[in-house]
Amino acid sequence: MSYKQNSFFQEILVNEVFYVATKSKELIRHEVLGKNVVCAWSEKSKAETFLKKLNIDYSNIKKIDIDRFVTYEMDNLFEEGEEVLIDATGTTDGELVNIVEITNELMSDLDNIRLKEFVNDVAKEDAVFGLSNQKEKHFILISDDEHQRPQIMPVWSIKSRAEKVRNEDFEECEIIEIEGEVFAEWLDNLRDDDKAVAIDLKSGVVGTVVSAQKVIDQLTF
Repeated sequence: MSYKQNSFFQEILVNEVFYVATKSKELIRHEVLGKNVVCAWSEKSKAETFLKKLNIDYSNIKKIDIDRFVTYEMDNLFEEGEEVLIDATGTTDGELVNIVEITNELMSDLDNIRLKEFVNDVAKEDAVFGLSNQKEKHFILISDDEHQRPQIMPVWSIKSRAEKVRNEDFEECEIIEIEGEVFAEWLDNLRDDDKAVAIDLKSGVVGTVVSAQKVIDQLTF
């Protein structure tokens, strides 16, 4: 089953966040077809409408970044095959979806969108930004041992995005800039060494990670 035409799916592709309600730090659940399921919404206003209409007591409506959710929270909160009620505003609407399936499809589409945007920006500006240890002339590599990923090179197509992440997560590093052709050469080396690339990484060290070969395949220079 594909979720691509689902409005919840489309909203998250654009905004990259969704909303849940909590009470005493526990996720609000609602009984649907005999199942007690977590509720999630693409807009805060939909959550407020649902909670008010059903007179559900809650403490907070929490905005969740989709990348942070996938990286740090999903595996701890949900079992394989677990369903979530999305975008319900009353007792007769909303849809039950497999949270793992819809999230995996979302992230696959987001990765493709972000990679295309990154490549277009680099081709336009002929610049790639990365982090460097003091006085070194190459981008740093970071490790993700917890998720058993290869070493990753974070790169950005826009300097302000790199600055935000550096200021919050890599204060000891400098930002350096290289030309697109130099970056393409570095990608060949990353591919040969089985290393990956983090495209326009967000604060908190979350975001799209793809193989060096996938970036090479999209380059237009």
